[in-house]
Amino acid sequence: MKTSRGYVAWLAVSGLVCVAITIFAASAYVTLDMSQARPALRGPVHYGLLVAHIFTGTVAVLAGVSQFWPGLRARHPRVHRVMGRVYFAAVLPSSVLGAVCAQLSLFGLASSGPLTVLSVLWFVSAVYGLKTARRRQFGEHRIWMIRGFALTGAAVTGRLWGLALGALVPDGDGLLIFATANWLSFVVNLLVAEWWIQSRGYTRTLPSVALRPSISSRSAQSSESMA
Repeated sequence: MKTSRGYVAWLAVSGLVCVAITIFAASAYVTLDMSQARPALRGPVHYGLLVAHIFTGTVAVLAGVSQFWPGLRARHPRVHRVMGRVYFAAVLPSSVLGAVCAQLSLFGLASSGPLTVLSVLWFVSAVYGLKTARRRQFGEHRIWMIRGFALTGAAVTGRLWGLALGALVPDGDGLLIFATANWLSFVVNLLVAEWWIQSRGYTRTLPSVALRPSISSRSAQSSESMA
C-alpha cells in the first residue's frame, strides 16, 4: 500500500508530540524525589512501583512510535524486530505495574477503575501482538499492534483530555475530571484505532482460516472411499 506524504507528515508530527509529552511527564521522576510525584502516594513502595511503571511505559512509547514508521520494516527488518522486542519487554511489565498502582490509588474506584481496565487491555494487546508475531501471522500482528499502541498512547491522550476538560469546566470536580480523562484516554483511542483498521482494509487482507472437517463429513468421505 502506497504511503502518501500527508500520512508521513501526520505520523511525524503525532510521533513527535507523543515523544515530547511522554518525556515531559517522565521528567518529574528522573530525580527519584518522591515529593515531585503527581499522584498522592501511600509510601516509598508505591512510589517505586509508580516509577518503574512510568519508565517502562516511556520505553514502550518510544519503541512503539518507531514501529509505525513507513519503510522501517521493509528497509531495516532487523531494527524493526529489535524495537518490537523492546516494545513488548516494556509493555508487559508496565501494564502489570499499572494495574498494581491502580489498586493502590487513594481515590477509590473512580481512579482505579479506568486505570485497571486500561492496564488489562494493554497487557492483552501485547500478548496477542507477540503471539501473532511469533506465529508469523503478520496481518493479525499489525492489527494487534495498532490496538496496542492506541492503548500505549493513552498516557499521552489522558493528559490532553485532562487539560481540555479542565479548561472547559474550570470549576468542575477534580476527581471527576481526572476519572473522565482516564476513560476517554483509551476508549477514544481504541475507537479511532478500529476505524483506522477498517478504513485501511487490514481485516480484509487476513487469510481465511480453513475449518477442520466435521465428524460427519469425515465419515462420509470414509464411506465413499470404502465404496
